Amino acid sequence: MFTASKILMIKPAAFGYNEQTASTNSFQKKTSNISPQSALNEFDSMVNILEHAGIEVMVINDTLYPTKPDAVFPNNWFSTHLNNTCFIYPMLHHNRRIERRMEILERLGYNSENIIDLSYLENEGEILEGTGSLVLDHQNKIAYAALSPRTTTKALNCFSEKSGFEVISFRAYDRYHQPVYHTNVVMALTPALAIIGLDIVAPDDREKLIESFKNTQKEIITLSALQIENFAGNMLCLRNKNNELFLIMSQSAYQSLSPEQVNKISEKHKIISIAIPTIESIGGGSVRCMMAELF
Repeated sequence: MFTASKILMIKPAAFGYNEQTASTNSFQKKTSNISPQSALNEFDSMVNILEHAGIEVMVINDTLYPTKPDAVFPNNWFSTHLNNTCFIYPMLHHNRRIERRMEILERLGYNSENIIDLSYLENEGEILEGTGSLVLDHQNKIAYAALSPRTTTKALNCFSEKSGFEVISFRAYDRYHQPVYHTNVVMALTPALAIIGLDIVAPDDREKLIESFKNTQKEIITLSALQIENFAGNMLCLRNKNNELFLIMSQSAYQSLSPEQVNKISEKHKIISIAIPTIESIGGGSVRCMMAELF
């Protein structure tokens, strides 16, 4: 199956506003009232909701030291693949690089023989932040990637060479005319759908995306810039133990969708929406960022 039925999530030990990443993530909102307990409550609720739907969740506790404010977003430092390989990725900001924990990969059954480590690219200033940078169509072996300081061309080429995925890169910009920090904020894929903020994609890049989606038989649902800001692009399709397909999104994402968009999605997949307002606003990432697929 090309859709994961098991995910890994990291329960945060020191969730908070990351000053380092704020320079490249306009979705983060700084506030004097940060509640780590609220983030923990949101995390626990999300795990319970997913497990109740029959999706297997492996929870790993973050370590208190060194402090890792973004540890709740593990999909940026590793990804697993259908051929029993695991990629480790180069990350832009120093206090995110310390999130990489080899003992987690060992628990998952990976070792030097099936781990492909691209983190050395950091020394060359080349960055690729996992399935934040890459939205992967596993069935067709296509990797979609929005270029940004966190997603560079050389790193993409290295991933393509090692993985066999064709890379389709494009440019997308936020309201401040800065590159959107991660591809998985701009778009999401399911076996049947391509859900994407085409309005914020550079005009010269739109046609190649549309053509690729048509060639892979995906119906396109176009999101507005405002819906992207509400994390409507940050969704993940998962399969439960009964082989039912669910599209996981945040409550803010769901509430931003039009009735027509909800109907189109519901024709193909069941929807699960989860409230994570603290993690979204302080962390600048949503539910998809919190889930690392385990194939």
